[in-house]
Amino acid sequence: MMRTILLFLFSSAFFLSCSASSDRTTLQPPSGTSIYFSAFPDFGGSEDHVSVQRIKDFETLAGKSLTWAMFSNNWYNGITYPKAAIHAIHDAGAIPYVRLMPRSDEIQGHPEPRFTLQRIIDGEYDANLTRWAEDARADGIPLLIDFAVEMNGDWFPWSGVFNGGKTTDGYGDKHTPDGPERYRDAYRHIIDLFRAAGLHHVTWVFHVNLASAPDEAWNHPEHYYPGDDYIDWIGFSCYGAQTLSEEWEGLGFSTQLRAYQSQIRAISTSKPIAVLEFGVTDHHPDGNKSAWLDDAFATILNNPWINFSAINPWHEDWQNEDESWSRLRLDSSPEVTQTFRKWVSDPRFVSTGVWK
Repeated sequence: MMRTILLFLFSSAFFLSCSASSDRTTLQPPSGTSIYFSAFPDFGGSEDHVSVQRIKDFETLAGKSLTWAMFSNNWYNGITYPKAAIHAIHDAGAIPYVRLMPRSDEIQGHPEPRFTLQRIIDGEYDANLTRWAEDARADGIPLLIDFAVEMNGDWFPWSGVFNGGKTTDGYGDKHTPDGPERYRDAYRHIIDLFRAAGLHHVTWVFHVNLASAPDEAWNHPEHYYPGDDYIDWIGFSCYGAQTLSEEWEGLGFSTQLRAYQSQIRAISTSKPIAVLEFGVTDHHPDGNKSAWLDDAFATILNNPWINFSAINPWHEDWQNEDESWSRLRLDSSPEVTQTFRKWVSDPRFVSTGVWK
């Protein structure tokens, strides 16, 4: 209760200071070797069934409070400020982390018919986006926001694959691949709109997939990056096998990080880095989920490549088209629960955000 009251008082004072000044205030990385502990705490398949109870259930499972709770703002429901979801997370004592998802449906692997990157760049949704920003400004709750996650994959409709790919003569700079360039400019456009609307209490996040698909030079994350003047944090997704039919071999967390860490470090030399999604299914015939998590957490806490400032495990189960289940929840077995609790009890994982 005390933590919730303090967060409310902070938000009120924070909003007043932002109203009186154009200076931005953002979430800073924790001090020393600390790492923020956050999560997607099973907000459903559409990623937007946000409730205080789901957050509290996850925190009970983990034995630790969350710094932020992540959810998706799906544009097929309208480009509107998700006030109820944001207040639920805030009321639970965590920071709302909003994923702007410009999609007309949840079907993957096809171009977006409506909310295209080009239409965003051309200003077709400026009125809606400006109203979103104005509502957020009036609400005054500090937010983390990212736009169109994992754009260097080939599954979401905003992927560079579906927006010009590696061609260079259809948009903008003739020396830059069109797909990444369109994404970069669309994200810049949204941030410019939000700042013009006086929304200063946003920490902007750039969220890529660790391995690009296709893994070709034009599609590497650095080409999508809006720039240090726009982005405050960088993060990535890294999954093991998500279905029972997916190969286990080669998808260990440390194996993937070793292979692709240079692409993450090439994005920026100055921004804090988070593991924004990670997990693996349980009951796979070729591997053990607890062992995968042991490797992931040990690598996060001690690796020679990246000093992580936050983690955000993905806590969800879903049924696949073949009626099998992907079991990524962190209570999928007593063994998994014990492994998860063991690692997050490490005092280096902290819950309280630092703002500046």
